[in-house]
Amino acid sequence: MAGCQVCGKRPVVGRRVTFSGERNRRVFKVNVHKVRVLLDNGKVKRIYVCTKCLKAGKVRKVVNV
Repeated sequence: MAGCQVCGKRPVVGRRVTFSGERNRRVFKVNVHKVRVLLDNGKVKRIYVCTKCLKAGKVRKVVNV
């Protein structure tokens, strides 16, 4: 599973708790998208970015013309 290459957010392991108290393992996955990004040196690269970083404007997306 991919993580965010901007902030480093990765999947986290936790537990699902039922009404009766049973505990089962589960994974909280990161909402990542593969995005074409314009880097500082002017090159374009595809990286995995979480939606939180996209909304915050931490990366510049490349738009096809």
